[in-house]
Amino acid sequence: MKVLKWFFFILAVAVLGTGLYVGYKIAPMAPASSLASSSEEGRGDTPLDDVDTVNPFKGNRPLHMALFGIDKTATTDMTAEDNPSRSDVVMLLTMDPRQRKAQLLSLPRDTYVRVPGYKGKTKLGHAYAYGGHELAIETIEDFMDVDIDHYAVVDYQAVEKLVNAVGGVEVDIPFDYEYLDTYVVPNLRINFKKGPQKLNGADAVRYLRIRKQYEDQDIGRIQAQQGFLMTLFDQIKSPKLLFRFNTLLDIANNNVETDLNYGEIAYLAKFGLSLDREDIITDTLVGDDTYIGDIAYYIVDEDSAREQLNRFSEGKGSYYQEVVVDEKDQAEEGEEDQEDVEETTEDEGELLKKEGKLGRSGKGSSQEENTRARRNPVD
Repeated sequence: MKVLKWFFFILAVAVLGTGLYVGYKIAPMAPASSLASSSEEGRGDTPLDDVDTVNPFKGNRPLHMALFGIDKTATTDMTAEDNPSRSDVVMLLTMDPRQRKAQLLSLPRDTYVRVPGYKGKTKLGHAYAYGGHELAIETIEDFMDVDIDHYAVVDYQAVEKLVNAVGGVEVDIPFDYEYLDTYVVPNLRINFKKGPQKLNGADAVRYLRIRKQYEDQDIGRIQAQQGFLMTLFDQIKSPKLLFRFNTLLDIANNNVETDLNYGEIAYLAKFGLSLDREDIITDTLVGDDTYIGDIAYYIVDEDSAREQLNRFSEGKGSYYQEVVVDEKDQAEEGEEDQEDVEETTEDEGELLKKEGKLGRSGKGSSQEENTRARRNPVD
């Protein structure tokens, strides 16, 4: 069995930073636990097997971890300190020690939810602004009917440093894209040409923040983020990175706030070594983009959302892939088939005209018979 040579907690680091916009200036975060104190200065790079670990699992029960990427940036009319933080990226990472599988479930920031202590409903991303990670976790627990064991809040710089640490990431950008936002400070500038290219850390962050170019915008960006992560995993397979484990943990240490300690993070990294690529399920809550007044929301059925989480424990794959992506692909194939039928009909009509079997109108009993024969070839 082919083993993935990557470190599981770095998954959280990479995921969280990907949704933030260029221009965010988030100060390095003080860890919520002993992560920093457990990370000694100058310990150097050591193999993963030599790192002391602490088991964060409770028996064979799945571990649920809330992941937040926060939005705090300076603008032309507000400093970064005055701008309320919102979670621009919200994901639920579930690790099952019994099945030895993991699920990364994206919860779109515009998901229409109730925030405990506040009237009515609002966007999921606002919960963090109202009450930090504590209220955001409570909101997710109520909406998804799940108990969150741990959390992490990530600085976008972690992604930039991680990509640079692995020597860049190969992506195939599906479009030309140029964008300038003068409202944020410093200004946001993105300029990409279509085609395969190797991105350094800074360009990777810019690529992962593209949203408006996708037909379904935020959902399209989430799909790009997940695809990027799978590519990043391939980059981290290099055996030489096994001896840079502490360097990668230092990236987490300096850019992540979490209630996991250093030993627990190392344990989850080792857990990842036992997984194949197929053991990691990426999924996105299925819903509909809807305007309420002049504000756009992502409407998700609560029961359906909880079922998506339960599907993982039942050994099922991505529900979003099943009901949205596959249906879209089938619809596009159907349109292509219809175009082929129409072109074939036109070609046959031209041939029959030349043979004198159709009148000037181009219609006749022969056309009806030929069409019926194509649909019922056995008749």
